[in-house]
Amino acid sequence: MRESTFPKPIGEVVATLVELFRHQDRREIVDLLESAHAYFDETNFDNWNGGTYTWALRLEVPVHIFASIEPHLSSIEKEVGAKLSHFDRQYPNDHLDEVTISPIAPGASPHGQRIAPSELEVRRLWSAGRFRLFVSHVSSHKVMATSLKDALWLCGVHAFVAHEDIEPSLEWQDEIELGLQSMHALAALLTPDFHSSKWTDQEMGWALGRGVLVVPLRLGVDPYGLVGKIQGVPGKFEEPKKLAARIAKALLDNRQTHGEMRRAAINAFADASSGEMATALCQLLVSIKDITEEEWATLWRACVDNPHVTGADGVRDSIYSTFGAPPAPNPSEVTDDIPF
Repeated sequence: MRESTFPKPIGEVVATLVELFRHQDRREIVDLLESAHAYFDETNFDNWNGGTYTWALRLEVPVHIFASIEPHLSSIEKEVGAKLSHFDRQYPNDHLDEVTISPIAPGASPHGQRIAPSELEVRRLWSAGRFRLFVSHVSSHKVMATSLKDALWLCGVHAFVAHEDIEPSLEWQDEIELGLQSMHALAALLTPDFHSSKWTDQEMGWALGRGVLVVPLRLGVDPYGLVGKIQGVPGKFEEPKKLAARIAKALLDNRQTHGEMRRAAINAFADASSGEMATALCQLLVSIKDITEEEWATLWRACVDNPHVTGADGVRDSIYSTFGAPPAPNPSEVTDDIPF
C-alpha cells in the first residue's frame, strides 16, 4: 500500500482555488481560503483498482471569518467542493468529495499550528501589496542578505530578513514564527554553512509543513533533503540584483505563487519610486500572459501618471507593445477648454 497522502500538496490546491475564485470575483471565499489552516483528511480507502482513496478538505478559519459566512456555510462548502472536481480528473484514484469549514479560536489548532496571524500583525511585519518572502540564512551572511533584500524590493518583493526586521523590544522567536506563518514563500540561501545552523532547516521544514513554496538558492550548495527535488536558483551574492530578478521570476513562473507575485509586481509598478524600480518590474511584467482588465488599467495609469515610469527609458514602450496601448480618446468626448 502506498503512503496515505493526497498526491498534490495542500498549498497548491488552496492556491488554485484562490485563483479560481479571485477571477470570479468571489472575494468572500478568497478571504476565507487565504485565512484558513487547510489540510486533507482521509475518510475512506478501497482496495479496488489498485487502491482508491477518498479525501475531505478541512478548512479551519478564524472566528470572525466563520461568523461572516455562517449563514451561507452549506452553500459555500458546496461551491468550494464543486471546484475540486478538477483534481478528481487529474487523480482518478484520489477523490476529494467533501469540504468542511470550521471556526477555531486564537491559539493552537488541533494540528499543532497557530492559525493565520491577524491583519494587524501582518501589516506590522509586511508592506501592503508586496509579495511576502521569508529569507532563511545563517547570520554570517547577514550583510549579503540585506543587499538581496534591497534588490528584491525593486522587484515588488518584501523580504523578511530576521536580523534587521525584528524590533529590539519584541521577542525575536515570536517574530520569526509570525513571519513563517504569514509568508507567501521562503527563499533558502544555501551557503556551505547553511546546514550547520540550528534554525535554517527548521524554517524550511515549517514552510514545507504549511505547503508553502520553498525557493532554494544555490550559493555553493545544491538543494538537499526534502527540497532536493526542487529546482534551485543559481546566483552569486556579489550580484544581488541579478539574483533578486531570478527569484522574482521563479515566483512568477510557479503556479502556486504566480497570482500573488503578479499582483505584487503590478502594485509595485504603479507605485514605483525610481526609474530603476520601474525598469526591473517591467522586465518581469512583460512575461505575464494572464493579466486582467483591471490590472491592465493599473499599468496604463502608471504609464501615464507615474513620472518614474514615464521617465524610465523604454519602459512605457515595452508595456504598450506587450499589452497594447490605451485607446485613443474619442474626439467627440474631448471638450474645448477655451472660454469663448
